[in-house]
Amino acid sequence: MRAIRFVSAALLSLALLAPAAFASVDSRVLMLDDIRTQQTEIRDGVEARTGRYKDLSSSQRNELLTKQARMLQTIEGKHSTAELNDQQKTEVFNTLEWIEAVVNSDGEDRMVCERRAVLGSTRKERVCKTASQWREEREAARNMMDSRGSCMDCKSN
Repeated sequence: MRAIRFVSAALLSLALLAPAAFASVDSRVLMLDDIRTQQTEIRDGVEARTGRYKDLSSSQRNELLTKQARMLQTIEGKHSTAELNDQQKTEVFNTLEWIEAVVNSDGEDRMVCERRAVLGSTRKERVCKTASQWREEREAARNMMDSRGSCMDCKSN
């Protein structure tokens, strides 16, 4: 009897919470407005050279403002990420991560995403790693190629 009461109470609470769950999904879809607001605040701080932005070099400031303007142009007139194609989503994500890394002065921990074709398929997948992970993979591949030489099975006479 207790088990039935517990299950029915759980089902009732799920039924009551379901509309709230769907409402939160809708608010996440409209995330581009939040991005615009945040980027406006960052732009104001960078241009005023105050707070966390006071130690940025002029080249970092210029690059940040340029990338930010390009990203804002990409999302201009759009209300949700559903209106962006996969390449645009990746570019926006990478730009936001880059801006965060510059502001926090932590470039090696920023996430960098790349769209890669799946072998034997026409579909693509998004691969995300930190900048340091991408660098380590490149260095490991370069070291492996350098250590092999031009011919592994060649025998000199």
